[in-house]
Amino acid sequence: MVMNFPFYIARRISKSSTTGYSGALIKLAIFSISLSVAVMILSTAVIKGFKNEISEKIYGFWGNIHITDTHQTRNFELRPIALQKALIDSVTSIGHLEYMDKEGGKKYRTKGGVKAMSPFITYPAILNSKQVMEGIVLKGINADYDENIFDSYLRSGTFPGFKDSIASRQVLISRQTASRLKVDVGDQINIHFLEENKQIKRRLQVSGIYKTGLEEYDKKFAFIDLRILQHILDWDENQIGGYEIFVDHVEDSEPIADYIYNELLPANLYAETIQEKQSGIFEWLELQNINETMILLLMVLVAIINMSTAILILILERSTMIGILKSLGETNWGVRKIFIYNALYIMVLSLIIGNVLGLGVGWLQMKFEFLKLDEANHYLTSVPVQFDLASIGMINLGAVLVTAIAMLLPTFLVTRISPISILRFD
Repeated sequence: MVMNFPFYIARRISKSSTTGYSGALIKLAIFSISLSVAVMILSTAVIKGFKNEISEKIYGFWGNIHITDTHQTRNFELRPIALQKALIDSVTSIGHLEYMDKEGGKKYRTKGGVKAMSPFITYPAILNSKQVMEGIVLKGINADYDENIFDSYLRSGTFPGFKDSIASRQVLISRQTASRLKVDVGDQINIHFLEENKQIKRRLQVSGIYKTGLEEYDKKFAFIDLRILQHILDWDENQIGGYEIFVDHVEDSEPIADYIYNELLPANLYAETIQEKQSGIFEWLELQNINETMILLLMVLVAIINMSTAILILILERSTMIGILKSLGETNWGVRKIFIYNALYIMVLSLIIGNVLGLGVGWLQMKFEFLKLDEANHYLTSVPVQFDLASIGMINLGAVLVTAIAMLLPTFLVTRISPISILRFD
């Protein structure tokens, strides 16, 4: 059996380098590289969780795709469109779609199809209770709306009931609105509409109170029966403001929207994704990628510096050993392998500790939510964590490649060490 001499020497060095200056340096290198890996894993998981949590709140509020009149502007000058059962049936029957990539021309297949579709109308109004008045945007929905999508945001009470043959006299308001109006579930509030220079008043009962954490939405929107708005606008029961569509997988929104627009809609209707319609907030979410990139680059730099420094000090401390080995006929590559094995030991141990630390802290945060956030500023009550196996794999692979380069470069110093000079000096 042939002994791997460089590996044998490296193992002896690693066992003996547990005390003294080099031992402390190696421990520091292991700690810093482990911490860098853990921070990279956590930062990627937190940013992914943050983006997904905010996105899910927006999708829960608006759906994934909207169908409206092509001439409808982004203000509240509504143009009604016809409620078509045939269109609803066609859209809700959409399953997996084959589509072509716009840039590369490659063929892809969606992961799923359409989950739900419901009509809506949005219209501004004024709420008042006693002496308090509040501007609001009413979102009219009907029994086709999937209430389960909004269940996680319901803080008290229930969703307005839409099952009866007559319009529901209930309204769902946000916690912010309820606080400003000083009302609670079961209280009566007045809603004032201004239509064609006439003021129209309706009295409704608060059926429930919701909170999404998205202040821009919570302070502006309330939910009522779509039929009330149809009556106020003097529309018939088959006229609506638009449709909102929920898909099985968010990443399928764009190809499904394109298919609906090109294949199913008449010329007067237009389909667009919520990413397009609410582009401002989604662009802000994409800016978080810059933070992630900066953190990753900083942690990579820390890992490179610590690995290079540890190996460099280890080589300088063992210069006498290097001179002796060279004088006995060991090649430069053989001596370099000794320190490469030591560096591999540092790297593997650091990766194990870093992954355990990063995944462990992330799991604890997911389980106990001990790291809290100011919801007014961050739209969330606690730091969100969402692990992605592909991202974790890429972080570990990148750490291996970077530290491999960082450990190889200092070992070239071995080739510069002359055994004659070292032994004469000693």
